[in-house]
Amino acid sequence: MKAKFHAVAMVSVAVTICGCGSAASQASQEPSESEMREAALYAINHPPGMSNSDPISIKFFKKEGCDSPTPRGFQCHFDWQVASANLGASFYNNITSSVFYKDSGKWIMRPPF
Repeated sequence: MKAKFHAVAMVSVAVTICGCGSAASQASQEPSESEMREAALYAINHPPGMSNSDPISIKFFKKEGCDSPTPRGFQCHFDWQVASANLGASFYNNITSSVFYKDSGKWIMRPPF
């Protein structure tokens, strides 16, 4: 009986360490610079509720860092420069942070405005 209890306890400890530990580390892993750039590029070219006739490109993107995760995602700070034939796209150059979250394995940038 004692041996069976120890075996069950060891399995329980192993599952806790391996299963929960890896899930927790993945949940708290912030996006990389390239993942942030890809999410930002998609967000500025696919604004909700409208179509973008002049594509916007990112000429420069530098991740500055991310705050601790919240239920909404990571508040990440960045420096970037965008380019487009659409003169209105230049307002994106004044945005220096946004919330990034993961949905279905892909990073998404919440609209920063």
